[in-house]
Amino acid sequence: MQGGVDKYRRIADFDPNPMQRVLFDRISPTSENPAILLKSPTGSGKTEAVLIPSLVSSRRLFLIFPSRSLVEDQIGRCEKYLKSMSKIEPETFSLVVDTGGRASRTVFVKGEKQETGRRHLYDGDVIITTFDKFLYRFFGFGEQKKSYIFPFRIHHSHRRNLFCFDEAHSYDKVAFTNFVRLMKSLYKVNLDLVVMTATMPEKYQEELDFLDVVDYTTGVKLQKLETARPRCYPNKQIEYRKAKNVRDEICAYVFSKHQWCKRTIATIETIEDVVCVYMLMKERYNFENLLLYHGRLTDYQRRKVYCRLKKIEENEGGYLLLTTSAIEVGCDLNAHLLVTELCNPDQLIQRAGRCNRRGDLQDAKVVVVGNQIPHFLRTISQVDQEQYIQELKWRSENGEVFDAKSLLQFIKREPHHDYRAEMLFEMLYEYVYEARLENKPLHDRGLVVTRSFEPSVTLVTKITEEPENPEDYPQNAVSVRLSQCIGKPEDEGFKVYHRFYNDNDQKFVFKPLDRGGCVYFKDLFVLVPEDKEYYSQDIGYVKPPIVFENRGSRGYQRSFVYRTKDEAGKDKQIWLHYLRDLEEENDSTGD
Repeated sequence: MQGGVDKYRRIADFDPNPMQRVLFDRISPTSENPAILLKSPTGSGKTEAVLIPSLVSSRRLFLIFPSRSLVEDQIGRCEKYLKSMSKIEPETFSLVVDTGGRASRTVFVKGEKQETGRRHLYDGDVIITTFDKFLYRFFGFGEQKKSYIFPFRIHHSHRRNLFCFDEAHSYDKVAFTNFVRLMKSLYKVNLDLVVMTATMPEKYQEELDFLDVVDYTTGVKLQKLETARPRCYPNKQIEYRKAKNVRDEICAYVFSKHQWCKRTIATIETIEDVVCVYMLMKERYNFENLLLYHGRLTDYQRRKVYCRLKKIEENEGGYLLLTTSAIEVGCDLNAHLLVTELCNPDQLIQRAGRCNRRGDLQDAKVVVVGNQIPHFLRTISQVDQEQYIQELKWRSENGEVFDAKSLLQFIKREPHHDYRAEMLFEMLYEYVYEARLENKPLHDRGLVVTRSFEPSVTLVTKITEEPENPEDYPQNAVSVRLSQCIGKPEDEGFKVYHRFYNDNDQKFVFKPLDRGGCVYFKDLFVLVPEDKEYYSQDIGYVKPPIVFENRGSRGYQRSFVYRTKDEAGKDKQIWLHYLRDLEEENDSTGD
Protein backbone atom coordinates (compact mmCIF):
# COMPACT_ATOMS: atom_id res chain seq x y z
CA MET A 1 0.00 0.00 0.00
CA GLN A 2 3.05 2.28 0.25
CA GLY A 3 2.60 3.24 -3.39
CA GLY A 4 -0.98 4.16 -2.60
CA VAL A 5 0.12 6.39 0.30
CA ASP A 6 2.55 8.17 -2.01
CA LYS A 7 -0.21 8.70 -4.57
CA TYR A 8 -2.48 10.22 -1.92
CA ARG A 9 0.31 12.54 -0.78
CA ARG A 10 1.02 13.72 -4.33
CA ILE A 11 -2.63 14.18 -5.40
CA ALA A 12 -4.52 14.99 -2.20
CA ASP A 13 -1.71 16.21 0.07
CA PHE A 14 -2.63 13.90 2.97
CA ASP A 15 -2.09 10.32 4.11
CA PRO A 16 -5.09 8.00 3.60
CA ASN A 17 -6.94 6.71 6.64
CA PRO A 18 -7.56 2.94 7.08
CA MET A 19 -10.85 3.01 5.19
CA GLN A 20 -9.29 4.89 2.28
CA ARG A 21 -6.39 2.43 2.16
CA VAL A 22 -8.77 -0.51 1.87
CA LEU A 23 -10.73 1.18 -0.91
CA PHE A 24 -7.49 2.07 -2.74
CA ASP A 25 -6.48 -1.61 -2.79
CA ARG A 26 -9.95 -2.61 -4.04
CA ILE A 27 -10.29 0.04 -6.77
CA SER A 28 -6.88 1.05 -8.13
CA PRO A 29 -5.96 -2.34 -9.68
CA THR A 30 -7.88 -2.49 -12.96
CA SER A 31 -7.89 -6.27 -12.62
CA GLU A 32 -10.24 -5.88 -9.65
CA ASN A 33 -14.00 -5.91 -10.17
CA PRO A 34 -15.34 -4.14 -7.04
CA ALA A 35 -18.97 -4.38 -5.99
CA ILE A 36 -18.89 -2.74 -2.56
CA LEU A 37 -21.26 -1.34 0.05
CA LEU A 38 -19.11 1.15 1.98
CA LYS A 39 -20.42 2.15 5.42
CA SER A 40 -18.39 4.93 6.99
CA PRO A 41 -19.18 7.91 9.24
CA THR A 42 -20.04 11.36 7.96
CA GLY A 43 -16.89 13.33 7.22
CA SER A 44 -14.57 10.30 7.00
CA GLY A 45 -13.49 11.00 3.41
CA LYS A 46 -15.64 8.60 1.41
CA THR A 47 -15.46 10.75 -1.73
CA GLU A 48 -11.65 10.76 -1.73
CA ALA A 49 -11.73 7.01 -1.04
CA VAL A 50 -13.15 6.40 -4.53
CA LEU A 51 -11.88 9.49 -6.38
CA ILE A 52 -8.13 9.12 -5.78
CA PRO A 53 -7.82 5.43 -6.79
CA SER A 54 -10.06 6.09 -9.81
CA LEU A 55 -7.72 8.83 -11.05
CA VAL A 56 -4.65 6.70 -10.38
CA SER A 57 -6.06 3.76 -12.36
CA SER A 58 -7.47 5.97 -15.19
CA ARG A 59 -11.01 4.81 -14.53
CA ARG A 60 -13.98 6.93 -15.54
CA LEU A 61 -15.69 7.71 -12.24
CA PHE A 62 -19.42 8.42 -11.99
CA LEU A 63 -20.30 10.21 -8.73
CA ILE A 64 -24.07 9.89 -8.42
CA PHE A 65 -25.94 11.80 -5.71
CA PRO A 66 -29.56 11.73 -4.54
CA SER A 67 -30.08 15.49 -4.95
CA ARG A 68 -28.70 18.56 -6.68
CA SER A 69 -27.93 20.24 -3.35
CA LEU A 70 -24.98 17.85 -2.96
CA VAL A 71 -23.45 18.50 -6.35
CA GLU A 72 -21.99 21.98 -5.77
CA ASP A 73 -19.83 20.85 -2.87
CA GLN A 74 -18.43 17.95 -4.88
CA ILE A 75 -17.56 20.10 -7.90
CA GLY A 76 -15.00 22.06 -5.90
CA ARG A 77 -13.46 18.93 -4.40
CA CYS A 78 -13.17 17.21 -7.78
CA GLU A 79 -11.72 20.29 -9.48
CA LYS A 80 -9.04 20.47 -6.81
CA TYR A 81 -7.90 16.88 -7.40
CA LEU A 82 -8.16 17.05 -11.19
CA LYS A 83 -5.96 20.15 -11.18
CA SER A 84 -3.49 18.33 -8.99
CA MET A 85 -3.55 15.26 -11.25
CA SER A 86 -3.01 17.36 -14.37
CA LYS A 87 0.17 18.77 -12.79
CA ILE A 88 1.52 15.29 -12.10
CA GLU A 89 0.60 13.59 -15.38
CA PRO A 90 1.24 15.06 -18.88
CA GLU A 91 -2.38 14.55 -19.87
CA THR A 92 -5.65 16.44 -19.94
CA PHE A 93 -8.30 15.62 -17.35
CA SER A 94 -11.97 16.57 -17.56
CA LEU A 95 -14.91 17.02 -15.23
CA VAL A 96 -18.51 16.61 -16.41
CA VAL A 97 -21.40 18.09 -14.40
CA ASP A 98 -24.78 16.77 -15.50
CA THR A 99 -27.86 17.77 -13.50
CA GLY A 100 -31.40 18.86 -14.27
CA GLY A 101 -30.42 22.49 -14.78
CA ARG A 102 -26.77 22.17 -15.72
CA ALA A 103 -24.71 20.31 -18.32
CA SER A 104 -21.03 21.15 -18.69
CA ARG A 105 -17.57 19.74 -19.40
CA THR A 106 -14.43 21.39 -18.00
CA VAL A 107 -10.88 20.45 -18.99
CA PHE A 108 -7.75 20.75 -16.81
CA VAL A 109 -4.26 21.01 -18.33
CA LYS A 110 -1.00 21.46 -16.41
CA GLY A 111 -2.86 22.48 -13.28
CA GLU A 112 -4.96 25.08 -15.05
CA LYS A 113 -8.71 25.12 -15.58
CA GLN A 114 -9.66 25.61 -19.21
CA GLU A 115 -12.83 27.03 -20.72
CA THR A 116 -16.06 25.21 -19.83
CA GLY A 117 -18.31 23.88 -22.60
CA ARG A 118 -21.88 22.57 -22.49
CA ARG A 119 -21.65 19.43 -24.63
CA HIS A 120 -20.31 16.38 -22.83
CA LEU A 121 -21.96 13.04 -23.80
CA TYR A 122 -20.33 11.50 -20.71
CA ASP A 123 -16.85 12.16 -22.12
CA GLY A 124 -14.96 12.85 -18.90
CA ASP A 125 -12.66 11.44 -16.22
CA VAL A 126 -15.10 12.33 -13.44
CA ILE A 127 -18.83 12.69 -14.02
CA ILE A 128 -20.94 14.30 -11.28
CA THR A 129 -24.65 13.78 -11.67
CA THR A 130 -27.88 13.12 -9.81
CA PHE A 131 -29.68 9.81 -9.55
CA ASP A 132 -32.66 11.15 -11.52
CA LYS A 133 -30.47 12.40 -14.36
CA PHE A 134 -28.37 9.24 -14.44
CA LEU A 135 -31.49 7.08 -14.73
CA TYR A 136 -32.67 9.35 -17.52
CA ARG A 137 -29.36 8.86 -19.38
CA PHE A 138 -29.32 5.12 -18.57
CA PHE A 139 -32.45 4.73 -20.69
CA GLY A 140 -31.09 6.85 -23.53
CA PHE A 141 -32.94 10.13 -23.05
CA GLY A 142 -31.64 13.68 -23.15
CA GLU A 143 -30.03 14.19 -26.56
CA GLN A 144 -32.27 14.44 -29.58
CA LYS A 145 -29.78 12.87 -32.01
CA LYS A 146 -27.13 11.13 -29.91
CA SER A 147 -29.00 9.80 -26.90
CA TYR A 148 -27.71 6.27 -27.63
CA ILE A 149 -24.19 7.38 -26.65
CA PHE A 150 -25.08 7.57 -22.95
CA PRO A 151 -26.09 3.91 -22.47
CA PHE A 152 -23.22 2.89 -24.77
CA ARG A 153 -20.61 4.69 -22.64
CA ILE A 154 -22.18 3.36 -19.46
CA HIS A 155 -21.91 -0.25 -20.62
CA HIS A 156 -19.21 -0.39 -23.30
CA SER A 157 -16.67 2.30 -22.53
CA HIS A 158 -13.10 1.67 -23.68
CA ARG A 159 -12.15 2.72 -20.15
CA ARG A 160 -13.05 0.88 -16.96
CA ASN A 161 -16.02 2.70 -15.40
CA LEU A 162 -16.70 2.92 -11.68
CA PHE A 163 -20.21 3.86 -10.58
CA CYS A 164 -20.33 5.38 -7.11
CA PHE A 165 -23.72 6.06 -5.46
CA ASP A 166 -23.33 8.28 -2.40
CA GLU A 167 -25.84 8.81 0.45
CA ALA A 168 -27.65 5.62 -0.58
CA HIS A 169 -29.81 5.67 2.56
CA SER A 170 -31.64 8.73 1.19
CA TYR A 171 -33.82 6.82 -1.29
CA ASP A 172 -37.36 5.80 -0.42
CA LYS A 173 -40.47 4.30 -2.06
CA VAL A 174 -40.30 4.58 -5.87
CA ALA A 175 -36.75 5.98 -5.72
CA PHE A 176 -35.54 2.98 -3.71
CA THR A 177 -37.30 0.57 -6.08
CA ASN A 178 -35.46 2.15 -9.01
CA PHE A 179 -32.20 2.30 -7.06
CA VAL A 180 -32.15 -1.41 -6.23
CA ARG A 181 -33.24 -2.36 -9.73
CA LEU A 182 -30.47 -0.20 -11.22
CA MET A 183 -27.84 -1.71 -8.89
CA LYS A 184 -28.84 -5.21 -9.96
CA SER A 185 -28.80 -4.23 -13.64
CA LEU A 186 -25.25 -2.87 -13.40
CA TYR A 187 -24.08 -5.78 -11.25
CA LYS A 188 -25.36 -8.51 -13.56
CA VAL A 189 -23.33 -7.14 -16.49
CA ASN A 190 -20.19 -7.08 -14.32
CA LEU A 191 -19.78 -3.31 -14.00
CA ASP A 192 -17.87 -1.89 -11.03
CA LEU A 193 -19.93 -0.45 -8.16
CA VAL A 194 -19.46 1.34 -4.87
CA VAL A 195 -22.52 2.24 -2.78
CA MET A 196 -21.74 4.62 0.10
CA THR A 197 -23.70 5.41 3.26
CA ALA A 198 -23.33 6.53 6.85
CA THR A 199 -26.72 5.47 8.21
CA MET A 200 -28.28 2.78 6.02
CA PRO A 201 -31.10 0.87 7.79
CA GLU A 202 -30.61 -2.89 8.14
CA LYS A 203 -33.60 -3.73 5.93
CA TYR A 204 -32.21 -1.54 3.17
CA GLN A 205 -28.87 -3.31 3.39
CA GLU A 206 -30.55 -6.68 2.99
CA GLU A 207 -31.84 -5.56 -0.41
CA LEU A 208 -28.20 -5.09 -1.48
CA ASP A 209 -26.90 -8.42 -0.19
CA PHE A 210 -25.04 -9.07 -3.46
CA LEU A 211 -22.53 -6.33 -2.55
CA ASP A 212 -19.42 -6.87 -0.40
CA VAL A 213 -19.75 -4.88 2.83
CA VAL A 214 -16.88 -2.70 4.05
CA ASP A 215 -18.09 -1.36 7.41
CA TYR A 216 -16.26 1.34 9.36
CA THR A 217 -19.24 2.50 11.45
CA THR A 218 -18.82 0.13 14.42
CA GLY A 219 -16.32 -1.94 16.38
CA VAL A 220 -12.57 -2.16 15.88
CA LYS A 221 -12.63 -0.62 12.40
CA LEU A 222 -14.37 2.49 13.69
CA GLN A 223 -11.79 2.77 16.48
CA LYS A 224 -8.97 2.53 13.94
CA LEU A 225 -10.62 5.18 11.80
CA GLU A 226 -11.00 7.54 14.74
CA THR A 227 -7.42 6.91 15.85
CA ALA A 228 -6.16 7.71 12.36
CA ARG A 229 -7.86 11.11 12.32
CA PRO A 230 -7.20 12.60 15.79
CA ARG A 231 -9.25 15.71 16.51
CA CYS A 232 -8.57 18.53 18.93
CA TYR A 233 -12.23 18.72 19.96
CA PRO A 234 -13.87 15.51 18.77
CA ASN A 235 -17.18 15.91 20.60
CA LYS A 236 -20.18 18.21 20.59
CA GLN A 237 -22.71 18.68 23.34
CA ILE A 238 -26.38 17.90 22.82
CA GLU A 239 -29.35 19.75 24.25
CA TYR A 240 -33.00 18.76 23.92
CA ARG A 241 -35.68 21.44 24.30
CA LYS A 242 -39.34 20.48 24.50
CA ALA A 243 -41.55 22.93 22.62
CA LYS A 244 -44.97 23.04 20.98
CA ASN A 245 -44.28 26.11 18.87
CA VAL A 246 -41.01 24.98 17.32
CA ARG A 247 -40.57 27.96 15.01
CA ASP A 248 -40.81 30.53 17.81
CA GLU A 249 -38.61 28.47 20.14
CA ILE A 250 -35.86 28.14 17.53
CA CYS A 251 -36.14 31.82 16.69
CA ALA A 252 -35.83 32.84 20.36
CA TYR A 253 -32.94 30.44 20.99
CA VAL A 254 -30.95 31.68 18.00
CA PHE A 255 -31.64 35.30 18.98
CA SER A 256 -30.12 34.67 22.41
CA LYS A 257 -27.27 32.28 21.58
CA HIS A 258 -25.90 33.08 18.13
CA GLN A 259 -22.59 34.96 18.05
CA TRP A 260 -21.85 36.69 14.74
CA CYS A 261 -18.18 35.75 14.89
CA LYS A 262 -19.22 32.07 14.87
CA ARG A 263 -21.22 29.84 12.56
CA THR A 264 -24.78 28.74 13.33
CA ILE A 265 -27.10 26.55 11.25
CA ALA A 266 -30.81 26.58 12.14
CA THR A 267 -32.93 23.93 10.40
CA ILE A 268 -36.74 24.17 10.23
CA GLU A 269 -38.84 21.71 8.25
CA THR A 270 -41.21 23.95 6.27
CA ILE A 271 -40.18 26.66 3.84
CA GLU A 272 -42.89 29.01 5.09
CA ASP A 273 -41.57 28.82 8.65
CA VAL A 274 -37.89 29.14 7.77
CA VAL A 275 -38.61 32.18 5.58
CA CYS A 276 -40.62 33.74 8.41
CA VAL A 277 -37.67 33.34 10.81
CA TYR A 278 -35.29 34.69 8.15
CA MET A 279 -37.41 37.82 7.69
CA LEU A 280 -37.55 38.40 11.47
CA MET A 281 -33.78 37.98 11.74
CA LYS A 282 -33.19 40.27 8.78
CA GLU A 283 -35.44 42.94 10.27
CA ARG A 284 -33.60 42.77 13.56
CA TYR A 285 -29.98 42.37 12.38
CA ASN A 286 -29.68 42.92 8.60
CA PHE A 287 -26.32 41.21 8.98
CA GLU A 288 -24.32 40.58 5.80
CA ASN A 289 -23.79 36.91 6.60
CA LEU A 290 -27.41 36.08 7.35
CA LEU A 291 -28.25 33.47 4.70
CA LEU A 292 -31.30 31.51 3.57
CA TYR A 293 -31.30 28.13 1.79
CA HIS A 294 -34.25 25.94 0.80
CA GLY A 295 -35.54 23.81 -2.06
CA ARG A 296 -37.64 26.50 -3.76
CA LEU A 297 -34.72 28.82 -4.42
CA THR A 298 -33.45 28.77 -8.00
CA ASP A 299 -30.36 26.69 -8.79
CA TYR A 300 -28.41 29.91 -9.33
CA GLN A 301 -29.39 31.30 -5.93
CA ARG A 302 -28.64 28.04 -4.13
CA ARG A 303 -25.19 27.89 -5.73
CA LYS A 304 -24.62 31.52 -4.78
CA VAL A 305 -25.55 30.93 -1.14
CA TYR A 306 -23.50 27.75 -0.84
CA CYS A 307 -20.44 29.40 -2.38
CA ARG A 308 -20.77 32.25 0.12
CA LEU A 309 -20.95 29.78 3.00
CA LYS A 310 -17.79 28.02 1.83
CA LYS A 311 -15.97 31.33 1.32
CA ILE A 312 -16.87 32.48 4.81
CA GLU A 313 -15.60 29.20 6.27
CA GLU A 314 -12.35 29.45 4.32
CA ASN A 315 -11.82 32.88 5.89
CA GLU A 316 -12.81 31.51 9.34
CA GLY A 317 -15.69 33.96 9.55
CA GLY A 318 -19.16 33.68 11.04
CA TYR A 319 -22.61 33.24 9.56
CA LEU A 320 -26.18 32.42 10.45
CA LEU A 321 -27.73 29.97 7.98
CA LEU A 322 -31.48 29.39 8.08
CA THR A 323 -32.39 26.32 6.09
CA THR A 324 -34.67 23.35 5.57
CA SER A 325 -33.53 19.75 5.14
CA ALA A 326 -32.42 20.72 1.60
CA ILE A 327 -28.85 21.20 2.78
CA GLU A 328 -28.43 18.43 5.34
CA VAL A 329 -27.06 15.45 3.38
CA GLY A 330 -23.38 15.36 2.48
CA CYS A 331 -22.74 19.12 2.40
CA ASP A 332 -19.32 20.00 3.76
CA LEU A 333 -20.19 22.70 6.30
CA ASN A 334 -18.57 23.13 9.70
CA ALA A 335 -20.74 25.05 12.21
CA HIS A 336 -20.20 25.83 15.88
CA LEU A 337 -23.91 25.55 16.68
CA LEU A 338 -26.66 23.49 15.04
CA VAL A 339 -30.27 24.17 16.08
CA THR A 340 -32.78 21.83 14.51
CA GLU A 341 -36.44 20.94 14.64
CA LEU A 342 -36.96 17.40 15.96
CA CYS A 343 -36.54 15.08 12.98
CA ASN A 344 -36.04 11.40 12.19
CA PRO A 345 -32.91 9.87 13.78
CA ASP A 346 -31.13 9.29 10.47
CA GLN A 347 -31.76 12.93 9.54
CA LEU A 348 -30.44 14.11 12.90
CA ILE A 349 -27.21 12.17 12.38
CA GLN A 350 -26.80 13.81 8.97
CA ARG A 351 -27.54 17.29 10.31
CA ALA A 352 -25.19 16.85 13.25
CA GLY A 353 -22.50 16.07 10.69
CA ARG A 354 -22.57 19.78 9.72
CA CYS A 355 -21.62 20.73 13.31
CA ASN A 356 -17.93 20.52 14.26
CA ARG A 357 -17.45 18.37 11.18
CA ARG A 358 -13.66 18.39 11.41
CA GLY A 359 -13.36 18.25 15.21
CA ASP A 360 -11.61 21.61 15.37
CA LEU A 361 -14.28 23.70 17.12
CA GLN A 362 -14.36 24.03 20.89
CA ASP A 363 -17.73 24.01 22.71
CA ALA A 364 -19.69 22.90 19.64
CA LYS A 365 -23.32 22.07 20.30
CA VAL A 366 -26.37 20.40 18.74
CA VAL A 367 -29.77 21.64 19.96
CA VAL A 368 -32.93 19.64 19.13
CA VAL A 369 -36.29 21.42 19.52
CA GLY A 370 -39.79 19.93 19.47
CA ASN A 371 -42.32 17.54 21.03
CA GLN A 372 -42.78 15.30 18.02
CA ILE A 373 -41.57 14.77 14.48
CA PRO A 374 -43.97 16.41 11.97
CA HIS A 375 -46.44 13.69 10.94
CA PHE A 376 -45.81 14.20 7.22
CA LEU A 377 -42.11 13.42 7.70
CA ARG A 378 -42.04 10.77 10.43
CA THR A 379 -40.59 7.40 9.35
CA ILE A 380 -40.55 5.67 12.76
CA SER A 381 -43.40 4.37 14.90
CA GLN A 382 -44.98 6.36 17.73
CA VAL A 383 -43.38 4.00 20.28
CA ASP A 384 -39.92 4.39 18.74
CA GLN A 385 -40.39 8.15 18.60
CA GLU A 386 -41.07 8.29 22.36
CA GLN A 387 -37.99 6.18 23.12
CA TYR A 388 -35.92 8.29 20.72
CA ILE A 389 -37.00 11.50 22.49
CA GLN A 390 -36.20 9.92 25.87
CA GLU A 391 -32.69 9.11 24.62
CA LEU A 392 -32.16 12.73 23.53
CA LYS A 393 -33.62 14.03 26.80
CA TRP A 394 -31.42 11.74 28.92
CA ARG A 395 -28.27 12.79 27.10
CA SER A 396 -29.24 16.45 27.42
CA GLU A 397 -30.00 16.28 31.17
CA ASN A 398 -26.85 14.28 31.97
CA GLY A 399 -24.43 16.44 30.01
CA GLU A 400 -23.63 13.67 27.53
CA VAL A 401 -22.11 14.37 24.12
CA PHE A 402 -23.85 13.71 20.81
CA ASP A 403 -23.36 10.04 19.87
CA ALA A 404 -24.55 8.86 16.47
CA LYS A 405 -24.15 5.21 17.49
CA SER A 406 -26.79 5.58 20.21
CA LEU A 407 -29.32 6.68 17.59
CA LEU A 408 -28.73 3.88 15.09
CA GLN A 409 -31.07 1.58 17.04
CA PHE A 410 -34.02 3.84 16.11
CA ILE A 411 -33.40 3.74 12.36
CA LYS A 412 -35.84 1.01 11.34
CA ARG A 413 -37.05 2.30 8.00
CA GLU A 414 -38.06 -0.52 5.69
CA PRO A 415 -38.00 -0.40 1.89
CA HIS A 416 -41.36 -0.15 0.17
CA HIS A 417 -41.23 -1.51 -3.35
CA ASP A 418 -43.67 -0.23 -5.94
CA TYR A 419 -44.50 -2.96 -8.45
CA ARG A 420 -45.51 -0.33 -11.01
CA ALA A 421 -42.01 1.20 -10.90
CA GLU A 422 -40.52 -2.31 -11.20
CA MET A 423 -42.59 -2.98 -14.31
CA LEU A 424 -41.79 0.36 -15.89
CA PHE A 425 -38.05 -0.10 -15.28
CA GLU A 426 -38.12 -3.60 -16.72
CA MET A 427 -39.98 -2.57 -19.89
CA LEU A 428 -37.61 0.33 -20.60
CA TYR A 429 -34.60 -1.90 -19.92
CA GLU A 430 -35.89 -4.58 -22.27
CA TYR A 431 -36.30 -2.05 -25.08
CA VAL A 432 -32.98 -0.19 -24.65
CA TYR A 433 -30.73 -3.16 -23.89
CA GLU A 434 -32.54 -6.21 -25.26
CA ALA A 435 -34.24 -4.71 -28.36
CA ARG A 436 -37.76 -5.69 -27.28
CA LEU A 437 -39.52 -3.58 -29.90
CA GLU A 438 -42.97 -4.09 -28.39
CA ASN A 439 -41.84 -1.69 -25.62
CA LYS A 440 -40.74 1.03 -28.04
CA PRO A 441 -43.99 3.09 -27.70
CA LEU A 442 -43.31 3.48 -23.97
CA HIS A 443 -39.79 4.75 -24.66
CA ASP A 444 -41.05 7.06 -27.39
CA ARG A 445 -43.35 8.74 -24.88
CA GLY A 446 -40.32 9.54 -22.72
CA LEU A 447 -41.85 8.31 -19.46
CA VAL A 448 -39.30 7.86 -16.65
CA VAL A 449 -40.68 7.87 -13.09
CA THR A 450 -37.61 8.31 -10.89
CA ARG A 451 -38.82 9.14 -7.37
CA SER A 452 -42.58 9.29 -7.19
CA PHE A 453 -45.63 8.74 -9.32
CA GLU A 454 -46.58 12.28 -8.40
CA PRO A 455 -45.26 14.51 -11.23
CA SER A 456 -43.66 17.89 -10.82
CA VAL A 457 -44.48 21.27 -12.34
CA THR A 458 -42.00 24.07 -13.03
CA LEU A 459 -42.61 27.59 -11.69
CA VAL A 460 -41.16 30.42 -13.80
CA THR A 461 -41.43 34.21 -13.94
CA LYS A 462 -40.96 34.54 -17.70
CA ILE A 463 -41.77 32.36 -20.73
CA THR A 464 -41.15 33.02 -24.43
CA GLU A 465 -43.19 30.65 -26.57
CA GLU A 466 -40.44 30.17 -29.17
CA PRO A 467 -37.13 31.00 -27.47
CA GLU A 468 -34.24 31.87 -29.77
CA ASN A 469 -31.62 33.23 -27.37
CA PRO A 470 -30.57 32.29 -23.81
CA GLU A 471 -32.36 35.37 -22.44
CA ASP A 472 -35.60 33.99 -23.90
CA TYR A 473 -35.41 30.77 -21.88
CA PRO A 474 -37.73 30.38 -18.86
CA GLN A 475 -36.56 32.61 -16.04
CA ASN A 476 -36.17 31.63 -12.36
CA ALA A 477 -37.27 28.04 -12.96
CA VAL A 478 -37.95 25.89 -9.87
CA SER A 479 -39.66 22.48 -9.86
CA VAL A 480 -42.26 21.68 -7.18
CA ARG A 481 -44.54 18.73 -6.55
CA LEU A 482 -47.72 19.03 -8.57
CA SER A 483 -49.92 18.46 -5.49
CA GLN A 484 -48.58 21.73 -4.03
CA CYS A 485 -50.37 23.58 -6.84
CA ILE A 486 -53.69 21.70 -6.48
CA GLY A 487 -56.52 22.93 -4.24
CA LYS A 488 -59.07 25.72 -4.46
CA PRO A 489 -57.66 28.38 -6.80
CA GLU A 490 -58.09 31.87 -5.41
CA ASP A 491 -56.81 33.57 -8.55
CA GLU A 492 -57.21 32.54 -12.18
CA GLY A 493 -54.42 34.86 -13.32
CA PHE A 494 -51.77 32.14 -13.43
CA LYS A 495 -51.09 30.75 -16.88
CA VAL A 496 -50.04 27.16 -17.58
CA TYR A 497 -47.85 26.17 -20.54
CA HIS A 498 -46.60 22.85 -21.82
CA ARG A 499 -43.20 22.37 -23.42
CA PHE A 500 -42.56 20.04 -26.34
CA TYR A 501 -39.84 19.43 -28.90
CA ASN A 502 -40.50 20.74 -32.41
CA ASP A 503 -38.91 18.18 -34.75
CA ASN A 504 -39.10 20.49 -37.77
CA ASP A 505 -37.28 23.39 -36.12
CA GLN A 506 -35.27 21.09 -33.82
CA LYS A 507 -35.89 23.10 -30.69
CA PHE A 508 -38.16 23.25 -27.64
CA VAL A 509 -41.20 25.50 -27.79
CA PHE A 510 -43.86 26.49 -25.24
CA LYS A 511 -47.59 26.64 -25.87
CA PRO A 512 -50.49 27.51 -23.55
CA LEU A 513 -51.99 24.31 -22.18
CA ASP A 514 -55.06 23.52 -24.26
CA ARG A 515 -55.61 19.77 -23.87
CA GLY A 516 -56.16 17.47 -20.93
CA GLY A 517 -55.11 13.90 -20.28
CA CYS A 518 -52.31 12.12 -18.44
CA VAL A 519 -49.78 14.53 -16.93
CA TYR A 520 -46.85 12.12 -17.39
CA PHE A 521 -46.77 13.02 -21.08
CA LYS A 522 -46.88 16.79 -20.50
CA ASP A 523 -44.02 19.03 -19.43
CA LEU A 524 -45.95 21.68 -17.45
CA PHE A 525 -44.76 25.21 -16.63
CA VAL A 526 -46.66 27.74 -14.51
CA LEU A 527 -46.05 31.41 -15.26
CA VAL A 528 -46.06 33.31 -11.97
CA PRO A 529 -46.68 37.04 -12.63
CA GLU A 530 -43.87 39.17 -11.29
CA ASP A 531 -46.32 41.72 -9.91
CA LYS A 532 -47.59 39.11 -7.45
CA GLU A 533 -45.61 38.51 -4.27
CA TYR A 534 -44.95 34.84 -4.93
CA TYR A 535 -41.30 35.19 -5.85
CA SER A 536 -38.18 37.17 -5.03
CA GLN A 537 -34.61 36.30 -5.88
CA ASP A 538 -33.38 36.14 -2.27
CA ILE A 539 -36.38 34.29 -0.83
CA GLY A 540 -37.48 32.18 -3.81
CA TYR A 541 -41.00 30.80 -4.18
CA VAL A 542 -42.25 30.81 -0.61
CA LYS A 543 -45.78 29.65 -1.38
CA PRO A 544 -46.53 27.71 -4.60
CA PRO A 545 -49.54 29.17 -6.41
CA ILE A 546 -52.78 27.16 -6.36
CA VAL A 547 -53.37 26.81 -10.10
CA PHE A 548 -55.40 23.62 -10.41
CA GLU A 549 -58.74 22.68 -8.88
CA ASN A 550 -58.84 19.36 -7.05
CA ARG A 551 -61.39 16.85 -8.33
CA GLY A 552 -60.51 14.00 -5.97
CA SER A 553 -59.23 10.46 -6.43
CA ARG A 554 -60.74 7.30 -7.78
CA GLY A 555 -58.73 4.14 -7.32
CA TYR A 556 -55.13 4.96 -8.17
CA GLN A 557 -56.04 8.00 -10.27
CA ARG A 558 -56.02 11.57 -8.98
CA SER A 559 -57.88 14.13 -11.10
CA PHE A 560 -57.74 17.90 -11.22
CA VAL A 561 -58.88 20.74 -13.49
CA TYR A 562 -57.17 23.75 -15.02
CA ARG A 563 -59.62 26.59 -15.70
CA THR A 564 -58.75 28.84 -18.63
CA LYS A 565 -60.41 30.44 -21.67
CA ASP A 566 -60.56 29.25 -25.25
CA GLU A 567 -59.71 31.33 -28.34
CA ALA A 568 -63.22 32.83 -28.32
CA GLY A 569 -62.79 33.97 -24.74
CA LYS A 570 -65.20 31.41 -23.29
CA ASP A 571 -64.53 29.56 -20.03
CA LYS A 572 -62.83 26.20 -20.54
CA GLN A 573 -62.01 23.33 -18.21
CA ILE A 574 -59.01 21.10 -18.94
CA TRP A 575 -59.12 17.79 -17.06
CA LEU A 576 -55.80 16.18 -16.07
CA HIS A 577 -54.79 13.16 -14.01
CA TYR A 578 -51.89 11.09 -12.66
CA LEU A 579 -51.37 8.02 -10.45
CA ARG A 580 -51.36 8.34 -6.68
CA ASP A 581 -48.51 6.79 -4.74
CA LEU A 582 -49.45 3.41 -3.26
CA GLU A 583 -48.79 4.63 0.31
CA GLU A 584 -50.14 8.14 -0.01
CA GLU A 585 -52.63 7.61 2.81
CA ASN A 586 -50.26 5.84 5.20
CA ASP A 587 -47.33 8.28 5.38
CA SER A 588 -45.01 5.34 6.20
CA THR A 589 -45.14 6.02 9.97
CA GLY A 590 -44.84 2.35 10.86
CA ASP A 591 -47.79 2.52 13.32
